[in-house]
Amino acid sequence: MKKGLLIFMTITGTIILLGGLLTYGLGIHEIIPVPRPDLIVIGTSLIGILLMISGGCDLLLKKSREMEIEEKDERNIALSNAAMASGFQVMSIAIAISIFALIFTGYLTVVPCFTIIGAYFMGQIVFILRLWYLNKTM
Repeated sequence: MKKGLLIFMTITGTIILLGGLLTYGLGIHEIIPVPRPDLIVIGTSLIGILLMISGGCDLLLKKSREMEIEEKDERNIALSNAAMASGFQVMSIAIAISIFALIFTGYLTVVPCFTIIGAYFMGQIVFILRLWYLNKTM
């Protein structure tokens, strides 16, 4: 990843974490009309910490010259892309099965259901458009 993106990710994580802690410190999380106001603090803190750790670790780790060369090697890039493609296929199937299982067992209400289905279809549409673009240009 580029260094600027890693810095942005770390700063964003810090802002999200501090925002969640600030809502807890000021007691705003109890005023917000959501079903589980305690999850606001837990969710924002967890997301902020994860973003800070993933961005900070990549920023702090120094790569040797050999590691940089190996990272930019075309064979390794092709292997990484193949692994990501397999992961995308498995994730697509797992999300579709999970959505249907949660819908039919009654654990998934309307708003989260359409949100997850929308995110699922967005991923599928991006895949189709990217495949069409790459077939056209290559």
